[in-house]
Amino acid sequence: MRVRVSPFFIFSTCWFALVPLRAQPNSAKPLDAVAKYVRSPAGPDSMGSSLTTSPEGVTWLSWIESTGENQNALKCARFDATNQRWGEALLIASGMNWFVNWADFPVMAAQGDRLVAVWFVGGHSGDHDHSSYHAEYSVSKDGGNTWSKPEAITRDSTSVEFVALQPLPGGSILAAWLDGRDRGAGAHGRQALYARLVGESQSDTLVDPSVCDCCQLSLVPTPDGGALLAYRGRSADEVRDMRVAQYRSGRWDSPRPLHNDGWKIAACPVNGPQLATSGGRVGAVWFTAANNQARVYAARAEASAPDFGDATVIDLGRALGRVDNVMLSDRTHLIVWLEGSEKEKEGGLYLRAIARDGTLSKPALIAPTTTARAGGFPRIVLLRDGPQPQLLLSFTRDGQPRQVVTAIVAVDL
Repeated sequence: MRVRVSPFFIFSTCWFALVPLRAQPNSAKPLDAVAKYVRSPAGPDSMGSSLTTSPEGVTWLSWIESTGENQNALKCARFDATNQRWGEALLIASGMNWFVNWADFPVMAAQGDRLVAVWFVGGHSGDHDHSSYHAEYSVSKDGGNTWSKPEAITRDSTSVEFVALQPLPGGSILAAWLDGRDRGAGAHGRQALYARLVGESQSDTLVDPSVCDCCQLSLVPTPDGGALLAYRGRSADEVRDMRVAQYRSGRWDSPRPLHNDGWKIAACPVNGPQLATSGGRVGAVWFTAANNQARVYAARAEASAPDFGDATVIDLGRALGRVDNVMLSDRTHLIVWLEGSEKEKEGGLYLRAIARDGTLSKPALIAPTTTARAGGFPRIVLLRDGPQPQLLLSFTRDGQPRQVVTAIVAVDL
């Protein structure tokens, strides 16, 4: 991950103080959302949480814990939906010289009792242009009790960052990532986007030769057995707007814009998009600061032909992004994001709903948190569908020590 970050984000607290709040869009009734914390399986000095739900409906949490000087462990736990509590923490892997980062954190994919976990080993090469860390993965076939020997996601590159995973019908796991193998070879120092099926013999596939340096990716399944990928692109004149690319029948379609924000920025905002899908409908949420206005947007489309329409402004005027979302079966779109406040380093995780007819709810504060990097990125998954859905939320609580916390968010639509 590149260390070059826009001054916009370094001085974001001061910037927010100078920007007046815009009027909120027309809203329906207030969103009733209450978060109840659940005892976290993560120990002290934990971070980098990720949530994933298998096609069978089982939810897993993964995270990193510090176990000593320059030593870390990757762990996971299964959520017991009936009793609404976490199972025991299971060790995936441990080691020294891992790349442990607030934004580029491990991910998991689940298919029944088969789990795939990805984490990062190594560090920056020190020239502020090239990373020397790469992704390793391990597989469990018994629900996380035992894990295979770690292997590299790809043998063709030693610069692999920001991996996204998606289970496919038939048991394959699709991986996509940001890759630095082509920098310095006519690519003008730019990251590329590559993909492959994890552990299979096919070669890596180049999806996009020019993408933003260090923003997360998001993969969701499509009704045809393929997948849709969202990421932040990078044009020749440094416009870094969101793009999507579709994987179907074993091939990638050409990338296309998700939305033309027109954000021109010669640095990475470290703020990727997230997708969610249900019943053939896909939702997208992302951060932009086009025209010097920090915004969180959301849009929806049909998963079989994802041409996203008009975007809806979600934030309250002090957006910091770090977004996630879920889609309900009735096509209600629920979005969570980080919003700043007038107090330095203080903020909150907010939730908002877009109804099937496009009506935007009022926002609900579901958890106070920090705006510092140590707070990481919130993640949500759907536990229960319907007019009174339940979400499972994870994020890092900044403190001494920091710790991954989890909560069940009950929503009344």
